[in-house]
Amino acid sequence: MRVTEEGPARRPRVAEGADLENRTLAVWRLCDPGEIEPATLAEVERAVVGSALLLHHRRWPEALRGDPTAIVAAGVDVLQDHPTGTPAFDLAMSGLLVHAARGDATAALVLAHGLAALAHMHPRAEELLDRADRWSRRWPRRRPAPPTRG
Repeated sequence: MRVTEEGPARRPRVAEGADLENRTLAVWRLCDPGEIEPATLAEVERAVVGSALLLHHRRWPEALRGDPTAIVAAGVDVLQDHPTGTPAFDLAMSGLLVHAARGDATAALVLAHGLAALAHMHPRAEELLDRADRWSRRWPRRRPAPPTRG
């Protein structure tokens, strides 16, 4: 799925590379699990790796090399330290999206938290919370073990 500010399945009309990067780094807010075409995912990954924005996090260089643990660590810290509407937030969530779409359950869970954080005071809060719920379902849930009696 190609996503633009106008909606899904439209090719972006972009004059400058920075505008394309901004739209590409917004895909995490607009797509549910299973909706992202491989070409779009590759475009998001290229935008993260080639971003002019440098995320100041000690694990970011590892994240850019494709380490899912590093992107999760950076994503958690960005969730705690950056406002939701910032380019740093979009960059970290986009990195999480790449790994979540490829099946990393931890990245999907952190991405879901990012969507839920964005939903606060957002005009499309319900849509974002629903999307967060769909991403969080990728987290392997286990039933708690029954208490042992002894």
